[in-house]
Amino acid sequence: MDGGCAMQKHEPLGDARPGRRSGIGRLVFRPSTDEVSSESPKGSWQAWRDRDWSSIKEQLRLTVKRVPEVVINAKGSRRSQDSDHAAIEGVLRYMMYISRNGQLPTFDEHGERSEGREEVRDKHASWNLDMQRMKGMKNEPLHPSFNIIFSMPAKTDPEKILEAVQAVAQVRFQGHQYLMALHTHETDPAKDAPGHPHIHLILRAEDEDGNRIHIRKTDLRAWREQFAAELRARGIDANATSRAERGRSRKAVSSAEWHIQKRYQDAKGPHGSRDPSQARVVRFHAAAEELREGRIEPKPWEIAMAARRRDVLRELAENAARLRREGDSELADQVERFAKDMAPLDSERRQIQRALVEQVNYRLREHGIDNAEDLAR
Repeated sequence: MDGGCAMQKHEPLGDARPGRRSGIGRLVFRPSTDEVSSESPKGSWQAWRDRDWSSIKEQLRLTVKRVPEVVINAKGSRRSQDSDHAAIEGVLRYMMYISRNGQLPTFDEHGERSEGREEVRDKHASWNLDMQRMKGMKNEPLHPSFNIIFSMPAKTDPEKILEAVQAVAQVRFQGHQYLMALHTHETDPAKDAPGHPHIHLILRAEDEDGNRIHIRKTDLRAWREQFAAELRARGIDANATSRAERGRSRKAVSSAEWHIQKRYQDAKGPHGSRDPSQARVVRFHAAAEELREGRIEPKPWEIAMAARRRDVLRELAENAARLRREGDSELADQVERFAKDMAPLDSERRQIQRALVEQVNYRLREHGIDNAEDLAR
């Protein structure tokens, strides 16, 4: 990828400008207005919307072929109740976790490979986290690092995934320390190792000059697009589209919830329990309560989801029409068929409510009573 898409430099915020001041007298940094480019938080979304036609056509070809989608998950490493010391120790624990206590090799920002627990501890010590800004202006805790996962479906060449992630990190995380480890089903010593290859990357939030990285949705989109491009450059089919563009309406559950639910379904919960995910239980009870009270009007996010679907369908129709005008009828047909085959919009809330109504109707039929009113439709 072009080195011009490196993470932008920042300017400090003075007392007269908005921003958070450090608890130890160091400044929080944001992009200066002169430096907002296509790769900055403000510019990256517009840059995506303003792609040239050849890029749009390539994206359409990948999308209608339904090539694998790259996945990137990122979250802060600190829990709200953690003390500064606990947060710093948490960074070491995560380094040990991704390296499986030194059993798996790790790679740093220089591409240097290291193995073993002591080398992981040395990397942690080199990060100087005790000098990091740990509190914001309002005394809220800040993350000393970010935990990022890059993943692809099973049977994807893991070494090429590692190469692609290293290429992305060199551009996106310039000046920041990071450590990454490749996990595959074959090499991961964990008993419940996932079947798909993925990279765990822990990123120090601040560089040595005190510049702090802020991860926004537009950043994640840009990272996904570069990750997919790096994989394609290595001969792996990969795409980076939004759920709306793919016709998907439901958001994937978090990794933690997925593992909890899997253990529940396999009857292998902690200490032999069979408890499902508490987050899922809460959502179930909320949907059931709304149904019982007759509050079945669309939620704001369901209305927004419908609006996004209309925008996607309109854009697909416009692109198909342009393709026909250019004589590319084959791709135009594929785009139109892709739009037609999109699954109806749905949400977990609606699915729960329909299942409850179906259960009630079933029991009514058992007693020879007519169906209850279909409240969930």
